[in-house]
Amino acid sequence: MKLRSLAGSGVTVLLVVVVVAMLVGQQLGQPIVLGFVLTGSMNGDPANMAPGDGFVAVPPQIAGDLGEGDVVTFDARELQGGGLTTHRIVGETDEGYITRGDANPFTDQDGPEPPVRESQIAAVALQLDGDVVVIPKIGVVVLGMQEAFSIAASFLAGVPGLGGVADGDVGSTMVGVGLLLLAYSIVAELFGGGRGRRPERSDRSRSRRSETSAVLVLVAILLLITVPATASMVIPSGTNDITIVSSQTPSDNPTVIERGESTEFTYNFTNDGFIPRIATVESASTGVEVSRVDLVAGRGETASTTVTIRAPEETGAYVRTIDERQYVQFLPASVILALHAIHPYVAIAAINGVIVGVVTTAYVLAVGLEPFRFRSRDRDVALVDRVRRRIRKWL
Repeated sequence: MKLRSLAGSGVTVLLVVVVVAMLVGQQLGQPIVLGFVLTGSMNGDPANMAPGDGFVAVPPQIAGDLGEGDVVTFDARELQGGGLTTHRIVGETDEGYITRGDANPFTDQDGPEPPVRESQIAAVALQLDGDVVVIPKIGVVVLGMQEAFSIAASFLAGVPGLGGVADGDVGSTMVGVGLLLLAYSIVAELFGGGRGRRPERSDRSRSRRSETSAVLVLVAILLLITVPATASMVIPSGTNDITIVSSQTPSDNPTVIERGESTEFTYNFTNDGFIPRIATVESASTGVEVSRVDLVAGRGETASTTVTIRAPEETGAYVRTIDERQYVQFLPASVILALHAIHPYVAIAAINGVIVGVVTTAYVLAVGLEPFRFRSRDRDVALVDRVRRRIRKWL
């Protein structure tokens, strides 16, 4: 393959990754790879991000310690009715961060929005030399594609058996499309005749343009399957804050605890997906104990553990935090837990590695990485003989 063709294929794959990631992130309410702003609140110095401009979204676990000057995307409680907001950190208090849009004269906390806690932050905008890396108008493209997706979903909702497409389950839809594309590629290659004769000189230019088509199809299949799988593990994971009050007297309110005493409650983990999942539930602050760390739930099942919260001797309001991480169980539970102990992203990477390995192996064995066509010198050979030839080739 020529360097120019390889570079073109690489750019195509990169664009597919970016667009798919942004579409999934927009649907799931979590910036993935790239995010973008919808209002003009950041269209001022120093960011100067106009509506529709994008930015590189770094997960907060990777970004490290946050402080004044960082631009973060957080799950707002009150701003514009709640939801994801991208503003700059301009201060910090014991209750959380003080944020403000670069174009706004007042902080968010001057209004109804409470200080932003770590658990609310979904992403951090990448900055180089103190300046946000801005990608102009990429959000406009994503919103246009999202609108097209909504129109297509509404149309497909009228097709028997496809009503769930319009219900917002984008991840399941993408996985289904990926699996259908994989099955179609295998069937087309197995029964459609596979590779044809070597193209003549007159057909070479057309052949060159399509010589990487099988690789690009494989990349598309992998993206359609692994991106939702990753999102299904990353989005539900994170910390859950519980505010308690250490009181001098007992109370029927479960969040009001007599000072120095403790209370217990049941923490439930429900699997709404089709594949068994495992969750780790761990204490992320003082005053919290978890009886069982690993919870495994099959399709539609709920697993539970007991969490004990102890109130300090001093009266007042305190925040107690529980950390939950979810994984699809494509590996034994013991392996996932061991990888999780190293780092949650190590476990996610290993699970994705299994998915990529299985799908790629099936694709390469059945289709290969050369261009596949529907016409071939074998088109007059009986179907049974084609299958036999294919099996002998695999073996």
